[in-house]
Amino acid sequence: MKKKILIIDDEKIICMSLKEGLTDLGYSVDTALNAAGGLNKVIGFKPHVIFLDMRLSEESGLELIKKIKEIDKDNEVVIMTAYGDVETAVTAMKNGAFDYIKKPFDLEEIDITISKAFENLNMKKKLYLLEKEKEVNNESIIGNHPSMNEILKKIDILAANDKVTVLIRGETGTGKELVAEAIHKGSIRRDAPMLKINCGAIPQQLVESELFGFEKNAFTGAKSRKKGLFEIADGGTIFLDEIGEISIDVQTKLLRFLEERKFKRVGGLKDIEVDVRIIAATNKDLEEAVKTKEFRQDLYYRLNVVPINLPPLRNRGTDILLLADYYLDSFNKKFNKSIKGFTKEAKNKLLVYSWPGNIRELKNIIERIVILHKKKYIDFYHIPIEINSKNENKKINVADKDHIEKKIVAGNFSLEAELESIERKYIKIALEKTNNNYTQASKLLGISRFALKRRIEKYFEKQ
Repeated sequence: MKKKILIIDDEKIICMSLKEGLTDLGYSVDTALNAAGGLNKVIGFKPHVIFLDMRLSEESGLELIKKIKEIDKDNEVVIMTAYGDVETAVTAMKNGAFDYIKKPFDLEEIDITISKAFENLNMKKKLYLLEKEKEVNNESIIGNHPSMNEILKKIDILAANDKVTVLIRGETGTGKELVAEAIHKGSIRRDAPMLKINCGAIPQQLVESELFGFEKNAFTGAKSRKKGLFEIADGGTIFLDEIGEISIDVQTKLLRFLEERKFKRVGGLKDIEVDVRIIAATNKDLEEAVKTKEFRQDLYYRLNVVPINLPPLRNRGTDILLLADYYLDSFNKKFNKSIKGFTKEAKNKLLVYSWPGNIRELKNIIERIVILHKKKYIDFYHIPIEINSKNENKKINVADKDHIEKKIVAGNFSLEAELESIERKYIKIALEKTNNNYTQASKLLGISRFALKRRIEKYFEKQ
């Protein structure tokens, strides 16, 4: 992020000498010789820090502070005065000034003041995040399944390449936001904001103004300028959850930003340039949405540079038990309980359930159990009735049991080969039923499209 400084002083020599000195220190600097010019530069140049002369020829610097803050309340104003005293400083602070310095200037002192101003700006961003995000997600990514190991490797690569746009795909509750946080926290942007917006949870007419902000009088009720998340997150990351729900108009504006890194506020005419990384997520079939013209094909390709496909919990094997133990420990601490673990029967119940709500459902179930029970171990009868009732449908009937017993005792039985044979049959039937449409076949089989492609490569393409 380029640090922008604006100098407003009616003495040209002061403006020029201060500009030269600050430019040498690496700042982007602009100047104005009067109040009107200064206000125009606040709008057009969008400075982070403004050095403002206390006594401009046509207007008091103290009065100008108020007007500057009406345009952009987030910048920091430093008053410059040759008449510095405590009373003047207090008045300037009350009017919204960050600090004041006395003429003649010391460039080293000014540089220190600027550094403090930017520290204050960063603190404001962090405070905004605390207000914006009521609950801070401190969970870790848990799992030893091969598919999760591959995802962890991708996270490391993407964290090291902070300019790359990321698309995270997976069913609801699979941990898409957690993966986005891991990428952000592992990158050089970790100390900058990560702002999140659920594109499907707010009215579509508000998504554009939330992301890009709006100008005063841009629409009915816009009584003042508002910065959007793209400006607030400058230097950081924007997480766009449920990206498949945004309207075509917002898709067009987002595509332009991804290509040019510029955007206009709603009702604005000037381009705003920011350094923001985009991480998007969806549980929607974007390929199908492209076919039905609900999602722009060019935006899909632009987002899908490096996709991460999160597997559903039912496909992660014993990761279910790892996560159950993790949440048990977490809720033991939260509710001051001392439940030691799960019985073998309880573990079996958890493993055979299909978990349509994925990790979020598992977390809620464990929380409910910990709240309601005080036993040393969680047994199968502690498992909520809805899981038990769905698992009942999976009981083996007597005829099947006899057939399976004969197979096992006959010798040379391989459970792995048996499971592969079953998978191969079901996949073949699903593909025949859908005319080899991977998306539809994966829905029939209850697995992700990515998981289906991997199995097809394993069973049919490498023979």
